[in-house]
Amino acid sequence: MVLENLDRTQWNFLNALAHVETVVVAHRATEKGSVAAEPSKSYGQWQQPTDPVVAWKNEARDQLLIAMRDGDLHAKGRLSTTSSGRSWADGSQWKLHSGYHQSITPEQWREGEFGWKHHKLTTFEWEFIDIRMPRFMVKAIWPDFVPAVAPNAVGAGEAVSYSPPYLTLMQEAIAHFDLSDTRQEKKDVLVSWFRGKRVNDAPLSKHLAEVMATLVRLPSAQRGGAKRSFSPGYGQAS
Repeated sequence: MVLENLDRTQWNFLNALAHVETVVVAHRATEKGSVAAEPSKSYGQWQQPTDPVVAWKNEARDQLLIAMRDGDLHAKGRLSTTSSGRSWADGSQWKLHSGYHQSITPEQWREGEFGWKHHKLTTFEWEFIDIRMPRFMVKAIWPDFVPAVAPNAVGAGEAVSYSPPYLTLMQEAIAHFDLSDTRQEKKDVLVSWFRGKRVNDAPLSKHLAEVMATLVRLPSAQRGGAKRSFSPGYGQAS
């Protein structure tokens, strides 16, 4: 019975990176919000203020690679040891990649150079492409971010532990679909996701799933005013 419930979903590198970025950015933004604002600075033309989100996403990249280099996160890829005879300027140096995925060892992660543009792990002797990893392992290291509940006014600073199951499920949906002001999912996709969930071991009704799908989206998205977009930085070379 335990094996039947095992999450066997494989995430490609973009899926994993998107999740880690979401979690790291959310945590850093929460931490930044709890720190007193720094006094404003005057910048010259040569010194512009930097976007902290960019630095947080770079931190997420580093965390993901470090987890694989240390062996905390296991990944697989399709290996090639056959040179294409091309130079770097002409295109890929490798061809005839394996049709099945094999484990990438921590030693290989430390030895190889990871290319952020095409998500390939390469050395002078081999190359891994189509890198994948178990979703449950990624989420075990970077659990879905759930904002902390505001302190209880009556309990002198004690945190409120109560959260109704439907609210918890909506927060899970926001994290799962990476919803934000600039990224909105279609309502029917959200409804389908909610219908597949259970609360107190009971499935959600169609009506309740539609209501929850509406509540997790922006009002402008419900009018068709928001466009779906993906997190910046994907597929760009570092």
